[in-house]
Formats: sequence, structure tokens, C-alpha cells
Amino acid sequence: MKRNISVLMLILLALTLAACAPAATQPAADGPKTPQALQPTAISGALFQVILPDGSSVGITLDQLKSLPLAQLTVDGKTEEGPKLMDILTLAGVTDFSEVSLTGSSAPVTLTREQVDDNTILDFNNHGTLKLSTTYVPKADWTKDISTITVK
Repeated sequence: MKRNISVLMLILLALTLAACAPAATQPAADGPKTPQALQPTAISGALFQVILPDGSSVGITLDQLKSLPLAQLTVDGKTEEGPKLMDILTLAGVTDFSEVSLTGSSAPVTLTREQVDDNTILDFNNHGTLKLSTTYVPKADWTKDISTITVK
């Protein structure tokens, strides 16, 4: 009987130790397809990054955004407020482009050069990030919690 209890205790100890061991991690099968050198690196204090056509990135901070003039845009009867996307691109050193893609916590959106005008802003939301606000894309499809803006 004592032997059965000892064996049971060893099994329980082994299971407990196995549960505490760190899980092995496998690289994601759908991980990045571009070389590591071209992957954007997080910039301390940046709300999001602008990825330039050469693959380099510029981090945009809240203080930088606050230095830009605010624009207002009314869509579906609601007024959105934030900096113009064009002003943000200028801040990042972008002078010429054909399109920009915005990614975040929702579906990405790609805008043409012609759509980056006074009717396209990044609206400050209630939880410290920005969302796309534009008359060119239905409101339900606006990118939320923007993390990167890729310029082409």
C-alpha cells in the first residue's frame, strides 16, 4: 500500500513539474516573409511607425502628433478630429508617394496619393491610439489602432 502511494506521489510530482516547464515555441508558419533587416523595429515611445519606400522606418510619437495642426472631418454626422495624414507623412520625411497602406488592429486600408488630402485624417480615439478617418472608405472599414503606415 505504501508503495502505491509513493508511486502516485512521484507521478503527481512529475505532472506538476511538467506543467511548470516553459512550453517549446515554434516559429509561426505564416511569419514574416521579408528579411529581418527590412522588418520595422519598434521605436521607444512611438505610437506607430511610418515605413518608407527604402524599408527604413520613422517612429511617430504622441508629442510629435500634438505639434501638428488638428483638422476636423464630419462623417455620418459625427465629427472626427486629428492631424491630416499628409502632415504626418511630411513629418516622417515623405515627399513623394503613389500609395500608403495603414495597418492596425482591424482590416488594413490602402489609399492612393489622390486620397491623401484634407478628407483623410488620423483621429485620436478614447484609448490612446489613432484610427483612420476619411470620406474615401466606408466608416466600418476604417483601420483602427494604427501601428504602421507603409509608403510606396
